[in-house]
Amino acid sequence: MGALTVVLTLVAGPARADSAGHVTTIDAATHRMTVTDHDRTVMTFPVSFGKPGFPTPSGTFHVLGKDAVVKMTSCSARITCDPGNPNYYVLTVHWAVRLTSGGVFVHAAPWNSAVGRIDISHGCIHLNTADAQRFYAFSRVGDTVIVKNTGSVRGGPSGP
Repeated sequence: MGALTVVLTLVAGPARADSAGHVTTIDAATHRMTVTDHDRTVMTFPVSFGKPGFPTPSGTFHVLGKDAVVKMTSCSARITCDPGNPNYYVLTVHWAVRLTSGGVFVHAAPWNSAVGRIDISHGCIHLNTADAQRFYAFSRVGDTVIVKNTGSVRGGPSGP
């Protein structure tokens, strides 16, 4: 099994005190992400979630890290290492904001032409590239991210 390869890490270390004002709510019922700074909405974006069998977990998370570029594989996510399996993938992902140590990220998904309408990920939260870049630039380690209405609270394999 391979490991998740981080190509570039831009943020590390403890959360900054001013992260307390950043709260993002991501709602699977509306396929919308709302980003606030001290209770003021600063961004809203369409989002997509995990496909059947690979649900995105609901819950309150805190940004664990940010990577401008991450190589994600189904093998490192413990989904499959078999290239013949339809759930096999090897992807270079941009503007990745990590929510769990198990591999749930909010990231750009330029291959997903139906962001905001159809859920096709392996548990990650998809954004259009420009939206992902804006969210990445705004986010700080420690920021609160609330994911709701996904129908799942379990952890497990996840990825793009």
